[in-house]
Amino acid sequence: MTNQAPPSTFLPEALHSKSLVYIRRAFRAKKTGDVDEYQLWASLALELLGKAALAKISPALIADPAHHESLFAACGVHLGTDFKTISAKTLFSRLPHISKGFDPQVQKFCEQVALQRNAELHSGESPFLALLPAVWDQRYWYAISVLLSAQGRTLEEWLGAEEAAAPKQVLEDAQHAISQAIAERIARAKTSFEKNTPNPARRAELVQTSASIRPWEHYKEFSTSNDGFEKHLCPACGATGILGGSLWEEVESEEQDPDDPTIEMVDLTYLSEEFRCFTCRLTLEGRREVHAAQLPEEFYHQEERERKFEPEYGND
Repeated sequence: MTNQAPPSTFLPEALHSKSLVYIRRAFRAKKTGDVDEYQLWASLALELLGKAALAKISPALIADPAHHESLFAACGVHLGTDFKTISAKTLFSRLPHISKGFDPQVQKFCEQVALQRNAELHSGESPFLALLPAVWDQRYWYAISVLLSAQGRTLEEWLGAEEAAAPKQVLEDAQHAISQAIAERIARAKTSFEKNTPNPARRAELVQTSASIRPWEHYKEFSTSNDGFEKHLCPACGATGILGGSLWEEVESEEQDPDDPTIEMVDLTYLSEEFRCFTCRLTLEGRREVHAAQLPEEFYHQEERERKFEPEYGND
């Protein structure tokens, strides 16, 4: 049996093109004031664009793993004509592994959109009507921009310059609003700290004491489940706070002990997801807020591990 090209079901360009068909239908609905229909078509475009991002790496990533005919077809071996792709939930759980921008906040929004779409299609509910269109638009177009970036594309390439103008303005306005909100939050935390601790000497003492904080002792106080933690100075009060992050990459370090081959050194890269200062109580959640506060987007650790070797086969 010779390998063939995967069917269009799994091809990134076909998925990308179909997403464009749906987003144009969404724009037409929006122009007539039909907001729920606009969001319905937009939700379908979002899922297709996400599948295109995964399929660009390998079509097998979007084939239903429980349907072997689909797995074979995605690899170029056609055993039939019935093809199935992964669910939206599986899709959105895989995308964080290929895009740094697809953080837990974006993932949660996309999963919510998929649930609302299903409710719209399969029930008597009208879930999209309950959403604030302006807020929905900001989150939606940010998610779209992340998925396009993961494919090396832009809004202009996807929509054309004219159609991309409005979404770009939505993104710019949202980013400006986030930057302003974070600047105000930092200023309020600084003012509150100084007001609650009016004695400069006492403030200096608290800042100095914070340097001995142990990050892992505070993991339960973070709103997200983080894989690693790093100390960092608070942008509000100057005390030592904690950055929490999700593991992005681990690679074998160039630094190894030549005298002990049973131990390996591994370099770990974490994406900053959340910051907490336990001195002035400043909290930043999500990569966009962390970035707006000009905190590191990544941090790094080195870990010592015992090497894992293949078990003996027992056939000698």
